[in-house]
Amino acid sequence: MKYINEKLREIISINNGHVTTKELKECGYSSYFINQLVNLKYFDKIARGKYLYKDSVDDEFKLIQQNNNKLIYSNETALYLHHLTDRSPERHTVTTISGYHLRNNEIKVYYVKENLFKLGVSEIIDDLGSKIIIYDKERTICDIIKNKNRIETQIYIEGLQNYFLNEKINLNKLSMYAKEMKISKKIQKIVALYTKP
Repeated sequence: MKYINEKLREIISINNGHVTTKELKECGYSSYFINQLVNLKYFDKIARGKYLYKDSVDDEFKLIQQNNNKLIYSNETALYLHHLTDRSPERHTVTTISGYHLRNNEIKVYYVKENLFKLGVSEIIDDLGSKIIIYDKERTICDIIKNKNRIETQIYIEGLQNYFLNEKINLNKLSMYAKEMKISKKIQKIVALYTKP
């Protein structure tokens, strides 16, 4: 770490090894020296203006969110991050605002009106210690019911079963979200199916 000053060391620690060109320059590194740090294998360049420190594990969840500030993990990926399925989706699934263009072809995108974008948004710490923006469990359940035709059947069933049979169900939140998303009847049928005596 002989070329890493104290300020940069702190940024590396806070961001799980991720730093930007702007942050490096704020720590006193010139463009030339940044290139030298890459050449000396102190950092890997992972995207334009974004670097990963050599001893860090690249957290894909955090990286995708850093590159796109108008996305929230949802549907299949949210089920996985909430441990409602043990199957990691082939492509990360996210929700964004209708009309907003996401610059990543490797993610599956769901679009919603702006008034629904922040409904049920929360934060979790993922397995690598990064803070991730995600929909809470109840919004996730509403999303998969609404988007049932776009979700693999096994993941859909596993998500519902794990929520309704193993979690503390929050019917108030489910009902509120369902009303906002105009899927109240669908939610009522699912709730009745899983909560009948």
